[in-house]
Amino acid sequence: MRRIAGIVLLLCAAGAQAQDSGVAARATEILKDPSVDAAVVGRLPESAQVKILARQGGWMRIESASGEGWVRLLAIRTTAGSAPASQSRGGGFFSFLSRPSSGGGGQTVTTGVRGLDKEQIQNAKPNMAELQKMAGYAASKTDAERFGASARVTRQQVGYLKAPGAPPAPILPQ
Repeated sequence: MRRIAGIVLLLCAAGAQAQDSGVAARATEILKDPSVDAAVVGRLPESAQVKILARQGGWMRIESASGEGWVRLLAIRTTAGSAPASQSRGGGFFSFLSRPSSGGGGQTVTTGVRGLDKEQIQNAKPNMAELQKMAGYAASKTDAERFGASARVTRQQVGYLKAPGAPPAPILPQ
């Protein structure tokens, strides 16, 4: 009986060990602090193995052969069984018990804001420099029309979406 308990304990510990690991989804810089303005302390190549040490907002503190520091959350693809302990039920060995099945391989894909809590979202402040940078990517109406014509895209006007309970919005003639 003790032997079985010891084996189960070892398997659970092995699952917990693998819980905080991942792979670089793309090449990225390793930063000293969780900030875009932080000093670069290393470069993480694509597909590099990492150990996830901490999560803070949209950042992960990682350790890899390339160094230790902070990377953006979306730059790391967590490996199987790497959900935070609060989302895990018994570690990697027992993770099959908590995985929802889609009828296929049992993998679930989600998109959205990961790693930010309600308070962080409410206290978020816009980065005006990045907003201005983004505005520089906007295409003028003339450029957009020229591109559409070169791609043989036909022009259509679409009416506004209707509010719930309102009559259908008309489709405007060309």
